[in-house]
Amino acid sequence: MKKSAKLLALVLALTMVLSVFTGCQGASSSSSEAAPAGSETQTGPDISEEVTLTMYLIGDRPADNDKVFEKINERLKEEINATIDVKFMSWSEYEQKYPLIFASGEDWDIIFTADWCFYNAQATKQGFWEITPEALETYAPMTAETMYPEAWEQAKVDGKVYMLPMNYQELTAYVWMARGDLMDKYGIESLDTFDGAEEYMQAIVDNEPSMIPLDVGSDYDRQFVFDLIWNVNSTAKGEDNYAVLPPTNLLTCLKENDPEANVMTTLDADIFMDTLNKVKDWRDRGFWSRNAVVNTQNNTESFQAGKSALAVMNINTAKSLYATLQAEHPEWDVRVFDAMNGAPATIQSYLANGMSIFSKSKNPERALMALDYLRNDEICNNLFCYGIEGVHWEASGDKGLKSLPDSVNYAYDSNCNWGVRNDKFWRTVEGGIPNAEELTETWKANARSGRYLTFVFDDSAVKNEVAAVSEIYNSDYKLLQLGFTDDPAGDVEKLKEKLKSAGIEALQETFHTQALTFLESHPVE
Repeated sequence: MKKSAKLLALVLALTMVLSVFTGCQGASSSSSEAAPAGSETQTGPDISEEVTLTMYLIGDRPADNDKVFEKINERLKEEINATIDVKFMSWSEYEQKYPLIFASGEDWDIIFTADWCFYNAQATKQGFWEITPEALETYAPMTAETMYPEAWEQAKVDGKVYMLPMNYQELTAYVWMARGDLMDKYGIESLDTFDGAEEYMQAIVDNEPSMIPLDVGSDYDRQFVFDLIWNVNSTAKGEDNYAVLPPTNLLTCLKENDPEANVMTTLDADIFMDTLNKVKDWRDRGFWSRNAVVNTQNNTESFQAGKSALAVMNINTAKSLYATLQAEHPEWDVRVFDAMNGAPATIQSYLANGMSIFSKSKNPERALMALDYLRNDEICNNLFCYGIEGVHWEASGDKGLKSLPDSVNYAYDSNCNWGVRNDKFWRTVEGGIPNAEELTETWKANARSGRYLTFVFDDSAVKNEVAAVSEIYNSDYKLLQLGFTDDPAGDVEKLKEKLKSAGIEALQETFHTQALTFLESHPVE
């Protein structure tokens, strides 16, 4: 896909007149001219006062994160007279903690967000600072120059933008990561099908009592497993496949090609019971712990620690973990397999990863300037994405990198840098997953974008129902996603009654109206 010229050209086409400032422009690695102390001048915004910006990221803090950001902050101090203090929300806590920090009274500035990570919910609650075309041109000129027009359009909520989406086209697919030494020990040849994965996990149950086959933990994990099986079952429906409307915690889906957009709960979809019975079978066979509901360690961490024999993750996470485990445990002979089981890979929206600014930030303009550098300045972007060159990685050609031994302390693409991904600077790990190219070609052959990929739900009229249904999603529904039920049909009916009492019907009416509007504005080409 070709990039457009400046975003300025896009908004001018919409008859918007912008005030263009000349500061902060130039090549991605060159210095910008700073304004002298005092008011703004033609050389750019006033940056005479040094500020420290607080940024929240998702995941676990890398051991060398402070060392990396010391380097980033040297660059930002020089360029925009600002530094960043980074805080992390772990995978096990982010779903609960993320909404709370907006009401905590804490002074902070920047946060990772995505279509799966509260973007719409906080945008409609005025949790994020609006990024106008004027602000983009003034404080983030490199982003204004390089942002995909589609990304800008996708980020709009009620016509306004509250996120800088990643500048990267992403293909999302999932893989199994397994212990090759254990596969050979028990005669398992491949995990490219669910049957192969089951055979492997059963061998671990039968012969390795100290290990958990797939140590599902954290809310993110259980969605991986359930959604993986759901997507396989949905694909089998052909043209009647299902789309789960975002946000997924509202349990609303429809048939993707239904022109009437008749919405239903996921529990009412005819593939739900097959999906539930599969996860229940895996749970009953001991494929994950009886404590999975309260386990806070995600399955990749457990696999890396040697506690489990199998992990499921997206391909980008796999690239990072594979390189780490090759260095830490070469004797494991780690192998990676396609976990899609025939389901197509997804061509993600640009909103799959992004960065936003807190609506109550004391320095939103400087925060936007910092994001401009994290995205577009080659020095900052390389540091954030890969760590310190010569310590964590070294360049290999124009678009490759080699992980160095210290990469275990700042692994490739593992520290929630995803919101500033920029395909201009993106590098692929040399000596990474041996079959990565083969997997990618397979996924590219049948990859697709969901019909409702860019659908954004406005919950302003049903906030009480959203809160009630979300609570059920994080309790009763969570148990079902992990297969913790002795009476699947009975528990599903009980859950349907709870959802009805919580106001799911009013929620679905609102979804239905908005889905019809979405179809009108997004006709099939």
